[in-house]
Amino acid sequence: MSTTSPGEFAAALQEKKLRDRRRQLIRWGVGAGTLLLAAFLVWLLGFSPAFRVHSVTVSGTSLLRVDDVTAAAVVPMDTPILALDTGAIAARVRKLPAVRSVEVTRDLPTTVAISVVERAVAYQRVEGESFESVDADGVVFATSSSRSKGAMLAVTAGKDTRLLRDVATVVSHIPLALLPNVEKVQAQAVDRITLQLDDGDLVVWGSAEQSQLKADVLLALRLQVEDATLYDVSAPSYPTTK
Repeated sequence: MSTTSPGEFAAALQEKKLRDRRRQLIRWGVGAGTLLLAAFLVWLLGFSPAFRVHSVTVSGTSLLRVDDVTAAAVVPMDTPILALDTGAIAARVRKLPAVRSVEVTRDLPTTVAISVVERAVAYQRVEGESFESVDADGVVFATSSSRSKGAMLAVTAGKDTRLLRDVATVVSHIPLALLPNVEKVQAQAVDRITLQLDDGDLVVWGSAEQSQLKADVLLALRLQVEDATLYDVSAPSYPTTK
């Protein structure tokens, strides 16, 4: 049976103390390094010029000018890019009438990217000598002194959103074969929508309800009764002609 001498025991105890101290120093070193790294990252991302807003890019514009979007966005320049409130920027851009949707992203390290989806012209509403662009939701988002090429014209009794939206629904269902012959759409009320054709014929559409069925019935009527001047599909199950 072997025995450990007092000297050997003291040496082993000393070695253990040294190992424990080394482990403690390593832990302290790792902790200090982590803190230093965290402090460096905070400085780099929050205070360093390397991650501050220096430029803004805008994409997706056609009706709008890039300057219109950047002016509405009010992006705070030379601020930490990660602290930027992209939601607030998007909300400001979304207030532009021609904007249907917008996405604001951080293009690290220094650029804010604004991607815009503009409203599409469903038709143009005649207002005096002006032409108002209306989208599928019945939103008037632009006004011009001239008609856009290929845009359908509409004359409405007012600018009620429901009425303008219903006109857009009707316009989107006009048969392609008939579309070039439609001179304008007239809407005195939501249930009194008509199509004026370039040969003087009139189509009584009625409301926007059952627009696809009305379009199909209208095509059949035009083929069956070619000499009529009035086609009434307001009740598509019981169409009439004159």
